[in-house]
Formats: sequence, C-alpha cells, structure tokens
Amino acid sequence: MKTITRKESFTAPAQQVFKTIDDLGVTGMHMTESSGMMMGSKLKLDFLTSNKTGIGSRYRWTGKMMGLVMDFTVEVTKWINGVEKVWETIGDTKLIIYSWYRMKLLLNETNGNTEAELSISYEKPKGFFNKMLCFLLADWYCRWCLKKMLGDAKKAIADHGQETKHSFAKTALIIILLSVTTSVVFAQSDSSGVYKTFDDYKSKKLLYAIDCNTESHKIKSDQFHHKDVVRVVHNDSLFTMPKSEIFGYKDCNGVTYRIVDGKNHSILNPYNNLQLYKHEIRGHKSTTLHYYFSKTIDSAPILLTIDNLRHAFPDNVEFLKSIDENFKRDGQLIKFDKKNKQFIISKLYNASIK
Repeated sequence: MKTITRKESFTAPAQQVFKTIDDLGVTGMHMTESSGMMMGSKLKLDFLTSNKTGIGSRYRWTGKMMGLVMDFTVEVTKWINGVEKVWETIGDTKLIIYSWYRMKLLLNETNGNTEAELSISYEKPKGFFNKMLCFLLADWYCRWCLKKMLGDAKKAIADHGQETKHSFAKTALIIILLSVTTSVVFAQSDSSGVYKTFDDYKSKKLLYAIDCNTESHKIKSDQFHHKDVVRVVHNDSLFTMPKSEIFGYKDCNGVTYRIVDGKNHSILNPYNNLQLYKHEIRGHKSTTLHYYFSKTIDSAPILLTIDNLRHAFPDNVEFLKSIDENFKRDGQLIKFDKKNKQFIISKLYNASIK
C-alpha cells in the first residue's frame, strides 16, 4: 500500500473547511467533468444511502476511462465533524490504476485558520496491463486529485465569503428569526451526550450533554487502544467510562448507539416498539453489516432473521402472517418505507399490537 499526501492552508475555521470538502458537489467535480486528466471522460455519481454525508453514507461511481469500464462503491468509515473523515472503496471494484483506495482528511485549526491534510492510500491492481498503468500514472493521478479537491474547496470557500459579505444583514435577520422559533426543537433533536442507564435513555436524559448547534465535544468509542471504554472530551476535560457501565450515547449526527457486549450498535428507530439496530464490522477493504431487533426497547438485541422473529413472537399470529406476506428472505427485513419514513417490519409489528 502506498500513500500520497497534500497539505493546504485555509483562512477559514475548520468547521467550514470540513463542510466544504465533505460536499461531493465541490470536491467531486473533477470526476464528473470531462478533462485532459480524465482522458476526456467523466464519471456518474449515484448516492446509495439517504444520508449523503456522515458515517455509513455510500455512493457509487460509474463510467468509462480510456474505453475501460469503471464501477466502484465508496463508503464513509469515519466522520468526526470538523476534525476527520475517512472514506474507502468497498466490495468488488472495477478500477484501472488501483485495486482499492482510501482517502483521509485531517483538519487542525489555529486562530481561525485551518490546515487541511488530505491523503490517498492505494493498493496496486492485478494484471500486467493495469500494473503498468499504475506504475506510470497512479502517483501522478493521486497528486492531481488531491490538488483539485483542495483547490476546488478553497475556491468554494472564497466564493462563499463574497456572497456572505454582500448579504450579511439579510442573513443575520434570518438567523435571529430561526433561533427564536426553533430553540425548543434544538434542545430535543440536536443534542449529544451519554446515556448512563436504560432509564436515562428512556427518559432522554443525557450525561455530558450539549446543544450541537452552539457547542461541541468529542465522544470516542471503538478506538484501537481503548476498545473497552468510551472517552468523552467535554468542556476541555477528558472523561473515561467503561462500556460495561453505560447504556449508550448519542452523537451530533443524530445517531444513537447502544453498547452491547462492548460493541456499538446504532439504533435505527429509537423508542420504536420493535427497535432495530445496525452493527458494523470493518475490515481492511470492506465493511460487513449485521442487523438486530429487540422485543422491547430494553431487552437484548437478537439477530434480525425471519426465524428469530417467529421464535420471539410465537403468539402474535397477525404479525407472523404479515411476515409471510411481505418477506421471503432475511435480507428483506431491513426494507424502509420512504413515504412513511419507517422500517416496514416495525410498521407491521406496530399494526399488530394496536
């Protein structure tokens, strides 16, 4: 594996730089527009998840370059707002000069200015022809990509600064009005902190709580050297809690995590009668997802399969009938009803217990 890195200084706060580089409409432009470096080709971008940013977001690039098919999926595997982002190819890839790549963004802010460090790590492809192209073009193309991404971000921030300057009075008034009308909502939905116990989760009581719109802190879990603890940097102090002693936590992306046997399980539908969970197992080149459910919001998660649902609710005839009518395979159980904004399996269960 080889890594190419580029640094760039921005006269803007880290939060703004992160948001700009995180926007594929800005930093993905060089791949969606025909250019000499793209050999006159361009790629099509399709988002595979409803969330276009944040951890777990996925998107697919397809197209041709030099007459060769390109088709690969990328997933964001780490996303710390304003600080760090990591994204990499997953599954089978049809790339030309790499077999796999990972990109990493690190930001460091000092006195309102930010230094961005952007890197590409890649592995060589298989096949003599592709290996020759990799030898000739890979490093050159990496440096061009890094330069374009950071350059496009810098231009976007400069353009935004000009627009902001011209419309400052109008924007300030809008912000004031929005603050007045939505402060109560922020206190409920835009908060982050730790749920010490199940009762805290049930009553939505957060330890080390903040309002994500006006404050910031860091909740660190699943770190390599601290797998058994959750570390919270709050008000410039570090608090360390054994995972065995807390129920879970909520981050500023709006994701709530329940800790089970020392492992993070994101709760997909908090406080639902049939609560669903997602557990990610990250490998070197891919991420495996496992889904779970719990009979009640405080009971232990069970692997989400048709058989396990049958064993969990043997007396709920209506629910079991609905499962037979709507699902043929275990993988279908995680289907989401976009119109009603709920998981179909939860919708069916809720209807069966009315």
